[in-house]
Parts: sequence; structure tokens; C-alpha cells
Amino acid sequence: MKTQNPSDSVLARRRILQGLATVTAASALTACGLNERTNSQNQVNPIDRAREAGALNTLVAAEYVTVDAYTQGAVILTAARDDTSRPQEERDLAALALALATQFQEDHTAHAALLSETVSRLGATPVRADEVSFTPPPNFRPSVGNVLKLAANEERRSAMTFNRVLKGIQTPDSRFILASIEGVDTQHFMVLKALIEALVDVTPALDAAQVVPQPFVASTVSLGGGNGLEEQPDLAVNDQG
Repeated sequence: MKTQNPSDSVLARRRILQGLATVTAASALTACGLNERTNSQNQVNPIDRAREAGALNTLVAAEYVTVDAYTQGAVILTAARDDTSRPQEERDLAALALALATQFQEDHTAHAALLSETVSRLGATPVRADEVSFTPPPNFRPSVGNVLKLAANEERRSAMTFNRVLKGIQTPDSRFILASIEGVDTQHFMVLKALIEALVDVTPALDAAQVVPQPFVASTVSLGGGNGLEEQPDLAVNDQG
């Protein structure tokens, strides 16, 4: 029986993750298209517009906080990637995580820009990036794995927040924008969770039930559906190493 080379196993898992990212991206785009076709063109009154602008401004602030979180995480990942005293496999993981973090940060920057424009169109002043910042949880230990888990926790929370705010939004364009962003944040969470499952909390085989732990973003039990991501506990970010 031929012994499997550890590097071959890592390569195979990375190919799985690449495939997962492609599938989730396609799913997110499909969902956004459906929302675009089903939005009505009803107008809302000035009071509701002001209330909506306030809700969207909260999301602008949340996006800037996430951007800052990725900036802080990138410092840890860059140091791990460039640390020649670390095992090469750990440095490779740091490089992969940094590439994802950079791309996801760009997505959140684009989200913040579009949401800010939307807030302005609703007649309000959007929050600025320099008015908010990210604070890591008290038990956070800086490491490659913990940065990935912290990012996954934030992406899950972001998707749930957009889902909840979306429920109370009346303006068709705003609903479409929020649905589009929610799909991408959910995609981010799934990719990060798959990476953690395959390369950080290494298991003999990729566990799909752990990568996509719930069938819905928010609970639909009261409507005859299933549990949402709020049922999923945060990933521990105080692991050693």
C-alpha cells in the first residue's frame, strides 16, 4: 500500500476548497438575480426613508469594522508567512490565508462604498471609515488558525445582520443591494469554514456538515423551514499555536 505524501493531501484539500469557492460564488450570483427580478418599484414615505437610512448606516459602520479586522489580521498573517523559523507548511497556510483575507477585505470595502452611496441617496450622511474600528475579543490569541476563525465568526455575524436588516427594508434598490451583499458574506463564511476544517482543524476527510453547518442564514422554523446560522456557535479564537 502506497503511503500518502502530506503535501499531496494538502494540495488535494486546496483543490476541494477552490471547487467549493466556485460553487458558492455561482449560488450567490443566482440568488442575487432572483432578488433583482422580484423587487417591486413601490416608493416609501420620508419617515420610512430616514429610518431605512439609519439602518443602512449601521451596516456601513459594520462593513468598515470588518475591513479594519482584516487589516489587523493581515499583520499577523504577513508575519507568519515571512517567519523563516516556522515550518514551511505553516508559512504556506499563512500565505493562503493572507490571499483570502486581502480579497475578502476588498469585497467589504466595495460593500461599504455602495452602502454609503445608498445612504446618501436616502438623504443621510454615511459613517466614515475613520469613525469606527475593530476590537478583537479579550481571549483572542494571535495565530494563523485563530485569525481564520475570527474572520469566519465575523463573516457569519455579518450575513445574519444583513438578513435581519433586510426584513425591514422597503426600498427596492436597497433590498437588492442588501441581498447581494448577504450572499457574498455567506460565501466568505463557507470558504473560511472549509479552509479551517481542511487545513487548521485537520480531519481525515472534509466534513461538509461542518463546512455548511445550517441550511439557512436566519431561522425559518416558524415558517416551516429549518435552523439558521445563529444556531452555530463561534469558533474558538484562543487556541494555542
